[in-house]
Amino acid sequence: MQINDTMIYVYRLPAKLADGFAFGGGNPIAFQNVDWFNGVEGMDREMLETHIRGKVYVKPGQTFLVMSPENDLTFTFTQPEQPT
Repeated sequence: MQINDTMIYVYRLPAKLADGFAFGGGNPIAFQNVDWFNGVEGMDREMLETHIRGKVYVKPGQTFLVMSPENDLTFTFTQPEQPT
């Protein structure tokens, strides 16, 4: 895999994505930047998601926002809860 100069940004989203009505300019919500790294040539969403799901910060039940503006990639995924 050839690393390129594009960037991948990964954010952990809060469990609650809204906090009251957003009239008049919106309400801020906090989400956490958990990772950023360079992209690789030929990457696609499936490859990127598989790579991120293997990271130590990905825990069951958490939702992540992945963005790579230079690669025109933006998506979310939720790590499944582990079966009991």
